[in-house]
Parts: sequence; C-alpha cells; structure tokens
Amino acid sequence: MSSLLNPRELFIRQSAVSLVLLSVLGGGVATLLHRQEAQAATLNLLVPPLMTVVYGALFVYLYWVPSRAMTVFWVGVLTGLAALVTPIIAFFVRAWSDPHLSLVDELPPIVPLLIPLVLCIMTFLPFRSALRFALICWLLVAAPMLVYLLLHPAQLQAPRGQEMVILLGPVMLLVLAYIPFQRGVEQHILALQAERERLQELAEKDALTGLHNRRAGEAFLRTLMLSSGCQLELAIFDVDHFKAVNDQHGHSVGDLVLREIAARCAARVRHGDLVARWGGEEFLLVHPVNPETPIGHTAEELRRVIAHEPIATVGVVTASFGVTRMQKTDSIASLLQRADEALYEAKRSGRNRVVVR
Repeated sequence: MSSLLNPRELFIRQSAVSLVLLSVLGGGVATLLHRQEAQAATLNLLVPPLMTVVYGALFVYLYWVPSRAMTVFWVGVLTGLAALVTPIIAFFVRAWSDPHLSLVDELPPIVPLLIPLVLCIMTFLPFRSALRFALICWLLVAAPMLVYLLLHPAQLQAPRGQEMVILLGPVMLLVLAYIPFQRGVEQHILALQAERERLQELAEKDALTGLHNRRAGEAFLRTLMLSSGCQLELAIFDVDHFKAVNDQHGHSVGDLVLREIAARCAARVRHGDLVARWGGEEFLLVHPVNPETPIGHTAEELRRVIAHEPIATVGVVTASFGVTRMQKTDSIASLLQRADEALYEAKRSGRNRVVVR
C-alpha cells in the first residue's frame, strides 16, 4: 500500500529530468545566439552545441535508466562547471597577454550560470557536500574574476564590471548562505512527512493485533476493485466459539488469542495480500487472483495454521472461512455479503472449515 519510491527519490528523479531539459534548451538558445554573431569566438561556437549534445544524451540515458539520476547529476554538473571554467581561463589568458583587451567586453555572458549550477548542487547533495562543492565552484569561477576586476579598476568601473562584482560577490555569498537554511527547511519537511506517515499508520493499524484495521481494509479493497483489469478473491473468517473464550478465561486471554491468530496469518499470507481485523473476532483476507495459489488454498492453509498448535491457557482454537471471487457486477457490499453468507454456511456446517461461493 506504499509507494515504491520515497518522496526524496521521486523529487531527485523529477528534478534531474527538469534540469537536463532546461540545460538542453539553454544550450540550444546559446548556440543560435552565437551563430548570429559576426565574429564569434571559437569557444562560443564550440561549447554551447557540445553542451546541448551532452545534456541531450543525459536526458535519453535518464529516460531509459531513471534510477541513475545521481549519475546524471554528476555528469551534468561537472559538464556545466567545465563549460564555465574553460572559457574563463581562455579569455583570462587573452586578457593578460593583451593589455588593450577588455575582459568585461570580450567574455561571453556565462558568469550568471554559476548561480543555477550552485542551486543544482544544493538540490542533489547533502548539506556538507553541497557547501563544500559550491565553495569549490565559487573559487574556480568567481574568485579569479573578482581578483582580475580588482586589479583592473577601469574595467571594474564599467557597468558590466560592476554587475559581475555584485553577482559574484554579495549575490553568490547570499546563495551560499542559503544552503544551511534550505537544508533546515528540508529537514523540517521530512520530519513533518515522517509524522504524517506515523499518524497514517496509526489510523490504518489495529492497535490490538497490529494488522490493518477495517478502514484500511475497505480502502485497499476499493482500490483493487477500481483498478482496471484487476481480479480479486476475498475471505472473511472469524474465531469459532470466541465468546466462550472470553466468558471462561476473560478478555485479556481473548485478546491474546486474537494477537496469536493475527501473527500466524500475517506470517503465512503472500506478498500483495492484505489481512485486516474486520471487527471483534472477525478478519478479512483480500487476495488478488493468482492461478497458482487460489484463495481457497490460502484460506485452507490459514485454517490449518490457526488450529495446528494450541494457544496457552485456551488450547486449540479454530476458525471458519467464507470465500468468494469478485464478479463483474459486484459492488463492495455485494462481494462482502457473499463472503458473509459463505462464512455463515461454514459455521452451520460444523465450523473449522472453508466454504467457497
């Protein structure tokens, strides 16, 4: 009754798909823009299309192997970091070798990409790893730019120079400072989710036996009946002469009997089945159709397991089973009614038996 993926894994996969697609789009737009330049630098013509190809390949890989989202993240973020650092180093070399060359005029508009790169790191990595890797990215991209601009006051005073200083200095420090805050929010959300799951489990579990309660059993049954093409079988069973157990030994012993029967049944049902305490000494077994193990066989096995070993103080306890299979015209009420009728027939026939209708 639970999702195969926890919310964190699902979020990682969805984020990876979104970020890769956005990267493909960004690489494609950058490629088109640089193609329109009259005298585009060689790196401007090579890096964006190469990025588009790499991220497109990552998207295809993620589509076929969604469980490798973290692998896609590492390849994608390292590719993005390389796409940032390589042009910066190349233009730095040109700017230092030619005093008349203005870096703020020649460098393509790639510096702001450092912010989404750090945001990706925040999304995918744990707190300490994210902070460490984000600082490394800042040192590789932002620190050299800031040092260069401080050593070239004329370029620092230019509008783009001032913009780059603000972006790589105060703005990036604000982004880095947000990492622990973001992790605190995430931990709070995870705590709320865990509490919600705990409360949901309490709402769906029978406190005495640990089985699902009637509410959860009805919800599971309703879900299966609404599923297209799903066929199910159902059994209702209860403990024979349970009132006499309570009358002779007391309710505490009766509770012990119910817990022992619940434990024996829970240990024997197959994966995908549901056993719920239906009420009092009555239990429900929901069994998606399986030709290899029809519910009649499962019910007979549970009947033998219940009666096989005596229960302390009480001795041998038996149970009667009413079994039926869902028909196309069935509602939940009609299905349960037919199982109830089979159960009462089992009791009228002498108890400790399985009746199929």
